Amino acid sequence: MYNFQLSEERHQFQEMARKFAEKEIKPLNDKFEDDWETHRYMTQVLKKAAELGFMGLTIDPKYGGIGSDGMTTMAVLEELAAVNGGVATVIGDTWFAQTPIIIAANEEQRERFLRPLASREEVNLGCICMTEPDSGSDIEDERMRFRTVKTILKEDGEHYILNGLKAWPSNAGIASHYIVVATTDPKMEEKGSGILVVEKDRPGLSFGKIERKMGMAEDQNREVVFENVRVPKSNLLGKIGDGLRILQTTVAYNRLGAGMISVGMARGAFEYALQYCKNRVVGGKVLVKHSLISAMFADMATKIDAARLLVYRASWALKRKDPNRARYSNMAKVFATNMAMEVTSNCVQVMGSYGYSKEYPVEKYMRDAKIVQIYLGPNEMVQQLIGENL
Repeated sequence: MYNFQLSEERHQFQEMARKFAEKEIKPLNDKFEDDWETHRYMTQVLKKAAELGFMGLTIDPKYGGIGSDGMTTMAVLEELAAVNGGVATVIGDTWFAQTPIIIAANEEQRERFLRPLASREEVNLGCICMTEPDSGSDIEDERMRFRTVKTILKEDGEHYILNGLKAWPSNAGIASHYIVVATTDPKMEEKGSGILVVEKDRPGLSFGKIERKMGMAEDQNREVVFENVRVPKSNLLGKIGDGLRILQTTVAYNRLGAGMISVGMARGAFEYALQYCKNRVVGGKVLVKHSLISAMFADMATKIDAARLLVYRASWALKRKDPNRARYSNMAKVFATNMAMEVTSNCVQVMGSYGYSKEYPVEKYMRDAKIVQIYLGPNEMVQQLIGENL
């Protein structure tokens, strides 16, 4: 039986996230776009987020975190994304990078890696390095069995030597910990797969140019280059051969996060456009009183609620280890991200030229929504996975 009612603790974190977003993020929304290369405004936002404990929200109190469950995490993500989807993505991708450590690390590794990531005194971001220039989303496609991974691990005594190139990871260049998807030999498929943690100060780790994008200027994307990077074997999560399983579980836990970021962005655009249409007079009456516009808002509200419920069902299923949990997560990702693109586009449409103007926030919601249909597996690929699972 499903029960999606927020507990008192979840409600408290939801309110904390809402106040944080309104006070610390919203006043800077107009500045992030021009700050895409220096990210100096994001630095102050993330410092405040760390002080409030958001960076360690998913980490066990044993390692300095808060230890919130998936439902609480989703509630927080929605509130952040309702004000700024890019900021929600930066924080959410740090949780994404923490996931392999949480599910696969031994006790010593959890203490060594999770404690700094949960810090409230300094900002330590995570960056999960999956995608590669030549293979794109194949690495996120469980059917490919790691055959297209070209980031190579070679044993060298008590170390691995890491060589390869990763494209488009979030928080690249500003993260403290890089969670790297690699292989000893692509021909070995799953048997050669491995995931290891690379700290930011390892010699041979470098970065490409900062990508300038259509939206989400808050989220820094760069190529991550590994040139003969020596990493202790004690940084490997699990053992060689575990990488594919760890990655599949990690993606299942985090695709629903993309879904909830989409719910938040759609809700933010919807609320702004609805208020606008309650005051804008056209043809002698406010816009929202026109039957066509009213029907559009009814449809948008229904789809936002439906997407939120799909995300909560997926979160509930993951907590219970339901056998359908991966499919539910994929469904939530596809439906919610497509919904966000539709809703934000409609919000621009009902506001007319004002919706297209940078003076108003809905055009940013629309631009930000597009990438979520693509990251964590493009929706076309994820739909195939759903179909095959059925």
